[in-house]
Amino acid sequence: MPSYSSSSSFSKSRSKSKSKPQFTYDVFISFRGEDTRRNFVSHLYSALKDTGVNAFLDDEKLDKGEELKSELLHAIEGSQITIIVFSQNYIHSTWCLDELLKIMECHAFRGQVVMPVFYDIGPSFLRDTEDISFEVISDQQSRIKLWKKALTQAANLAGWDLRNYK
Repeated sequence: MPSYSSSSSFSKSRSKSKSKPQFTYDVFISFRGEDTRRNFVSHLYSALKDTGVNAFLDDEKLDKGEELKSELLHAIEGSQITIIVFSQNYIHSTWCLDELLKIMECHAFRGQVVMPVFYDIGPSFLRDTEDISFEVISDQQSRIKLWKKALTQAANLAGWDLRNYK
């Protein structure tokens, strides 16, 4: 009977490759501050925190003096789940739309769970991006197609339309 002692190194390396990725955060919350920070998002963040969920909120977790955009992108990459709080001003913020591109990239290539919340805007509006006007400067024209595609993809995910809960 052959000895299987050498197989233990194989099973160790195999178990390493099948291990779950380590995440810095359980949840990243993407939102437009002026619309939702002081109401819905603050309550959502508190509820997550109170139940022991390690959630990233830009006010709480950003190191002072760090480059804001790169730290946010790293936080997105390091999160297991992203909750996107869509609002009227979210879709008109190039900052938020660039965040959305990163989120949808992580969803497609890393299997990140994306949970959309439609705060004061419906998913059908985001699916029909022809109705959305983007006020951008000329060097951002190439990103408009990417933003529209990301908005449509996110709107097609199962989520919560808060207009139905009033």
